[in-house]
Amino acid sequence: MKIIYSIFLFILFPATFLQSSSFTDMSGGASVNNVETAGDILQVALPLAALGSTYILDDKNGRVEFWKAYLSSISLTYFLKYTIDKTRPNGHCCESFPSGHTTAAFSGAMFIQKKYGLKYGAPSLALASFVGYSRVYADKHYWEDVVVGASIGILGNILFTQKYNNRSLSFYKDRTNTYLTIGFMF
Repeated sequence: MKIIYSIFLFILFPATFLQSSSFTDMSGGASVNNVETAGDILQVALPLAALGSTYILDDKNGRVEFWKAYLSSISLTYFLKYTIDKTRPNGHCCESFPSGHTTAAFSGAMFIQKKYGLKYGAPSLALASFVGYSRVYADKHYWEDVVVGASIGILGNILFTQKYNNRSLSFYKDRTNTYLTIGFMF
């Protein structure tokens, strides 16, 4: 699983150079701030890391699950964007609801969490949360846009993603005893 962290570093390494660079947004406006740029990078890096893990681990079923979850989440997000004509907080046109960046980031992060557990999922979900924050910070979305976008990305993975390994560990406590259960699927 160290390889997943290596993928993150490989994808995010160019972000270190962004702080000294000046970028203009798509409309040719002022320089894009570092928070927004980091969010833009992460919304691509998280799904790429999730998909890359399926190739590294030769998990063909996981690859199919990733695409089902990702494409269904993105499809629903863009259906809602074009159906609900909500103006962005910065006043630019429409397509504010829900946040596509946040959907993409949470789709990748939740895939990692479902497949590999909280050890890798918690940092991924924290990075996805930062993407949502960056969209509000950049005045591109309202909080409700970000929350719904995140929910769509999470829901797609709840529906389509199964755990990679077939081991589970759980604790159970009743009034008198505490139990540790280790499960294996064959």
